[in-house]
Amino acid sequence: MRQTKLAVSAWSLLCLGAYATHSSDASLYQSKLWAAGNIRSVMLASIRTSWEQGTAAGAILEFDDPEYSVFGSFPFVSDGKFPLSTLQLAYSAVVRQSPDGRLSQEVGDALDGAALDGASAGSAVLLGSFTDTSRHNFWLNAANAQLNFLLNVAPRTSTGAISHRIDSRQYWADGVYMGFPFIAYFGAVTNNATLLQIAYDQCRLYRDALILDGPTGKLWGHIYSDDNKTWIDEGIWGTGNAWAALGMLRVAVTIHKTEHSSEMASQIANLTSWIKEILDGEFASLRSDNLVPNYITGGPSFPDAASSAALASVAYRVAHLFPRKFDTNYTHVAAKIRDAVVGNVTNLGTMQPIVDPLPDPFPYWNQTGLLSTESQAFGLMMLSAWRDWIGA
Repeated sequence: MRQTKLAVSAWSLLCLGAYATHSSDASLYQSKLWAAGNIRSVMLASIRTSWEQGTAAGAILEFDDPEYSVFGSFPFVSDGKFPLSTLQLAYSAVVRQSPDGRLSQEVGDALDGAALDGASAGSAVLLGSFTDTSRHNFWLNAANAQLNFLLNVAPRTSTGAISHRIDSRQYWADGVYMGFPFIAYFGAVTNNATLLQIAYDQCRLYRDALILDGPTGKLWGHIYSDDNKTWIDEGIWGTGNAWAALGMLRVAVTIHKTEHSSEMASQIANLTSWIKEILDGEFASLRSDNLVPNYITGGPSFPDAASSAALASVAYRVAHLFPRKFDTNYTHVAAKIRDAVVGNVTNLGTMQPIVDPLPDPFPYWNQTGLLSTESQAFGLMMLSAWRDWIGA
């Protein structure tokens, strides 16, 4: 009897400790909500290119409508809630869809040279087909046109990878986020295992082309030309590796949430191992200010809150979804990054310091900037992932 009482007492203490930890984490999260609101409003106020439109839609989905993100419990069916904020961004992407099917193109001179960037809004558009049924055909036709462009129109490299650029055959680490999560999401919504496999294969082909032995481990170079068989940017760019990790995570989780999960267990295992490579290599380069460098090799190493926030979001997600592979060391680093990122948010809500994604001349990623839609989206993704990890 005494042993039973002791066991019950010990269990009670453990429960109280868990509750106290959860309560403390939730309180800390609530204290940071001002940053999320400011980061969000700056992101929505910024003028956006095609990839930024899709990235912003993804960030809004995770923050405002998390049940419909691929990290939700049942993300591929309607629960009756109307995801207004996400669909507002998706609507603009469709209205500006080009005749060849690429979303978010008809802006300014409409000369977006990317083959994959428009597809970053594809999942948000397809979401409309089952959450906004009065416009079902509007959403579905747009998503089908975008998918057709990726599978049947966009150039292919010599290995069969979908080129990131439309006028040449190039691998960009960025493309892993832009195009392949949408292909997987389309496969999940329509129960098409072939599309799930295509999304995985594209991630694999891009990794094969871009993986390098860096000073902190295996990481991705940024841009490789399949036409010339030469590097355009061989640097280990923080944001490029973050894009790759973000994209592979969404493909892995999408597959994991479908009925094909068990038969595609090896694909999920590979994707999570490749994500782990990136987190291990980037986190090993963490600076004393708790931000990762813009470039580890091949470019300036100033601290970058954009890639840091994106990588922290990935760490929170994988620790929550795949805890056997990703222990608490990943969330400890993510917490350091989170505090550094939030601590540097300006009174306008802009994240600093960040790499400027759009200066001239090429290459674009060698200097700091004042405003970046993608950095704001990464900050919102990080805070959403933290919220979901602690269950706030």
